[in-house]
Amino acid sequence: MIRKAMVAALVVGSVLAGTGVADAEASRIPKNFLLSEKEARAPRDEADSIEYWWKISDKLSNRPLLAPCRGARTVRDGRVAMRTITHLTSAPSSDGEQLVLYRSAKAARAAFLGLRAEVKRCPGKDLRLIARTVRIGDEGMFVGRYDYDKGKRDREPVHSWAVGRRGAALFVYSADQAYTTNPGKLVTGRAKRMAKKVCELRNVCR
Repeated sequence: MIRKAMVAALVVGSVLAGTGVADAEASRIPKNFLLSEKEARAPRDEADSIEYWWKISDKLSNRPLLAPCRGARTVRDGRVAMRTITHLTSAPSSDGEQLVLYRSAKAARAAFLGLRAEVKRCPGKDLRLIARTVRIGDEGMFVGRYDYDKGKRDREPVHSWAVGRRGAALFVYSADQAYTTNPGKLVTGRAKRMAKKVCELRNVCR
């Protein structure tokens, strides 16, 4: 009886251990997985270091790159891994990239819908957010922050974001008008690339 119990315990332990490893692998974003990550991690000389700056963070508590209502964010929304890369230059200009993995596609969709609702709830005043649906992965949107002068909206956005969801992954790309002449095209293109790339991660697009 004792021997049978020991064997059973070993079997159960092996199964649980295997599950734990699988879960850990599924909730990890590999190094250099994000589109701009290799460039962000590359060594820079002193001259470059005073012209542009990169920051890479894996904190789950980071705000989304698009946070219209600017309220406190909670990490209890099912997220299991997150990487945020921000890029600032002396111009000044900025762009950014963010990937968030959730425990399920349902949790990721809830996060996407919550963000879309925020854009409607907190559009801003003089600089106003306007969103439109775009085809990125399972669902996506483009958001532009536009300047208004005497009630008339500028043709091009001051800042642009593309938000996409594919399975259990949510990703955000941002860029301002000073960074590139067509930030909308840039961020949307990057988001579409990530919509394909995230399926390389285990359990994201199942």
